[in-house]
Amino acid sequence: MSLPSPTLQTARLRLRPFDDADADDLFALQSNAYVLRYWDSPPWSERARSERFITACRQMAEEGTGARLAVDRLSDGAFIGWCTLNRWNPDYRSASLGYCFGDAAWGHGYATEAARALLGWAFDTLDLNRIQAEADTRNVGSARVLEKLGFVREGTLREDCVVNGDVSDSWVYGLLRREWRPSSEPVPAPLSPRSPARRRPASRSFDSPRRQSSPSKRSVSIGASRSRSGHAIVYHSRRRRRSH
Repeated sequence: MSLPSPTLQTARLRLRPFDDADADDLFALQSNAYVLRYWDSPPWSERARSERFITACRQMAEEGTGARLAVDRLSDGAFIGWCTLNRWNPDYRSASLGYCFGDAAWGHGYATEAARALLGWAFDTLDLNRIQAEADTRNVGSARVLEKLGFVREGTLREDCVVNGDVSDSWVYGLLRREWRPSSEPVPAPLSPRSPARRRPASRSFDSPRRQSSPSKRSVSIGASRSRSGHAIVYHSRRRRRSH
C-alpha cells in the first residue's frame, strides 16, 4: 500500500516531498561532519548519495513504509533540513520519527516545529498509536527536542552503536496517541511549486533521533535520530541499521 508524502505548512516552515533539485542542498547537509557527529554512519563524500537518498524517499512513499520530507523556511525559501516518519507498521499503528537540520538553523525551534507538524499528520491521518525515536545519550539537544514534543524516555540501549569508532549508548523515547498534545495545527499548504526561490542552506545542521531509514540508523541530532538511518537534531538523534 502506498503512502503519499504530505505537504505541510506551519507558521514558519514548509514540509514537502523531496525533488531532484534538492540534491546539492542535501549533500551540503549530509556531508557536514559536525552535524553528523552522533550518527553511526560517516558524512557523505559523493554527491551521488543525494540522488540515491531522493530515490529512496520516493520508494518509501510508493511502498508505504514511511514519509521523508524536505523542510524549507518560509521567509526565504531556504532548505534547512528534513524530517521523517519511517518504519510505519499499520498493524501495530506505530512508526519512528527522525530529523536532520543544518547547524545554521539550530537554536530557533525549527526542529521542534517541523517534527510537531509531522507528528500531527501521523496521529490524525495515519491514526498511529505510538511513535518511537532514539538519540545518542550525548546528544542533549536532540533529547530536549523530543521532550518538548512530549516524548517519554523509556530506557537506554547500552553500547548499541559505534559512532566515529567509539561505542555509544542510545536513549529510547516513545510518544503515545493519548499523550500527544499539539500546540497548534499546521497550515494546509497549496500543492503549487514552493515559494520563494530556494537558497542554499548555511551548512550547519541538526538531526533527530538516531535511527532512520536512509542515510543511517541513528538519526536525531540537532538532529534527533541516530544516523543508523533513523532520526536526529541540533541536536542529533541516531538512526539504526534495522530501519532508516
